[in-house]
Amino acid sequence: MSHRRILVASVVGAALTVAACGGGSESSGKNPPNDPTATFATVPEPEESSTESEDTGVAADESIATTLPELAPSGGNDLPTGTPEELSTAPATTIATGPLPIPVVTLVDAGTFDTPVELFSRVGDPRHFVVEQNGRIIAADDLSAEVMLDITDLTAADGERGLLGAAFHPAQDLAYVHYTNGDGTTVVDEYAIDPVTAVFDPGSRREVLTVEQPFGNHNGGELAFGPDGFLYLGLGDGGSANDPERNSLALASRLGKILRIDPRESGNESFTIPADNPFIGVEGADPAIWALGLRNPWKFSFDTPTGDLWIADVGQGDLEEINYAPAIDGQGAGRGLSFGWSAFEGTARFNDDQDADGHTPPIVEYSHDDGDCSVSGGVVYRGEGIADLQGWFVYGDFCSGRIWGYDPTSQPGAPIIVELAQQPNLAAIAIGGEGDLFAVSNVGTVSRFSRA
Repeated sequence: MSHRRILVASVVGAALTVAACGGGSESSGKNPPNDPTATFATVPEPEESSTESEDTGVAADESIATTLPELAPSGGNDLPTGTPEELSTAPATTIATGPLPIPVVTLVDAGTFDTPVELFSRVGDPRHFVVEQNGRIIAADDLSAEVMLDITDLTAADGERGLLGAAFHPAQDLAYVHYTNGDGTTVVDEYAIDPVTAVFDPGSRREVLTVEQPFGNHNGGELAFGPDGFLYLGLGDGGSANDPERNSLALASRLGKILRIDPRESGNESFTIPADNPFIGVEGADPAIWALGLRNPWKFSFDTPTGDLWIADVGQGDLEEINYAPAIDGQGAGRGLSFGWSAFEGTARFNDDQDADGHTPPIVEYSHDDGDCSVSGGVVYRGEGIADLQGWFVYGDFCSGRIWGYDPTSQPGAPIIVELAQQPNLAAIAIGGEGDLFAVSNVGTVSRFSRA
């Protein structure tokens, strides 16, 4: 399959329509879960927990000692050897100044799963890990697939709810999951993992935080460690439509935000706040907030060699947007920034009672024309398998299934956008364990990008 259509203009876009999907209220029928052809569910709604910490101290630098039974590697899986510090060493990446060559790619079937919503990787591990919305995490390669975690008793795929994201700690034998519990509350839990097989130890489960949400949609989904080693969590504005509680720009609320925490237990605290979080000491502000003004940040990612932050924020009814925050010396991307919702939807003025000043506009936006409606993605590709795709930011739309590449070296106001491929019910674009790029369809198919 070869797609070479190039757009040089302000991208007009679509918002992610899966669980964390597009505009309108839960009952409006606009979210994909109400579409019989769309099975993607959105992020769960969080609830308050007595273990949630407002401590502003930095967590003690110690690992949690958990002994796991020895597990033999399964046949056909290449598993990592060496310490996390040894495995984290990566060759330097040359950053192109542009313009980038135009890529031509195709998608190759890499497996079928049950309602997948995310794919993530572990340092030094060649496998890719697939998050199934119904509550399982599957480790897979070209030869086999194994269940690493099953929390189907704690969550279930229901609209925009279920198991929505997961991340491995970059330096410890720990992993974190983001899911909706039976009450519709967003929960982040910690697990100890086997250092070789990465199997989760169910008995080690520890609740890190919960967040209450007033509605069942717009719960976010992404969970990722940044280049600073801290955990970032994306949460939507609480749901319904039009940001009815005006959560996204309110510093007292965790909704409509990206949070940044040290998720490790410290004393009696289930997590702690990094000392350089931007709103520590600001009266009335939640110190866990890192960035604000987001409607439903279904997916976000850090570009590994630069530390830059890319956020796909699902729009209301007209515009989808990609937000970009550059790092300084590889750190601090997005610190204290507002991305404008609900004063703005994309670059269009939205709620007039919200202050229009001080917001960072999207680097790319696109309209709900041509069947687009909900942005999914994305990542900057840095792999070696597709030379012409290196440096492109790859993202797509849930409703149309169209997948695009954006050239970050193109000029402001005149972005170069290339249509690359198509994947129905596109839930995520993500990087696997060997640097390969994958497209995840919520109806089950996971596909690998390949040279056409």
